[in-house]
Amino acid sequence: MLDQIHLLAAVTVLGVLEQAYFFLQVIYARRKFGVSPPNISGPPEFERIFRAQVNSSEYFPIFVALLWQAGLFFHQGLAAALGLLYLYSRYCYFMGYRASSSER
Repeated sequence: MLDQIHLLAAVTVLGVLEQAYFFLQVIYARRKFGVSPPNISGPPEFERIFRAQVNSSEYFPIFVALLWQAGLFFHQGLAAALGLLYLYSRYCYFMGYRASSSER
């Protein structure tokens, strides 16, 4: 059974690490811009980082569910490859969203 899910598990762990990175970026932004919890408004730079993290977190459960369903019921390798593509796209989205609109 383990040989049938190792790629899915690896992509899931990478996704969790990516989410942790996004969470840490919000913590650093809170410290940098002086926005204490539970406030979610502050300078535009903070709000962009916060919103990018929240957007990513909202779709993470859907991503994990689809990753595992596709991997278990169709093809593990293809699901893992598409999962990696999604994680890379989400990282690019986060970095682009945190930049001001004039810099995108």
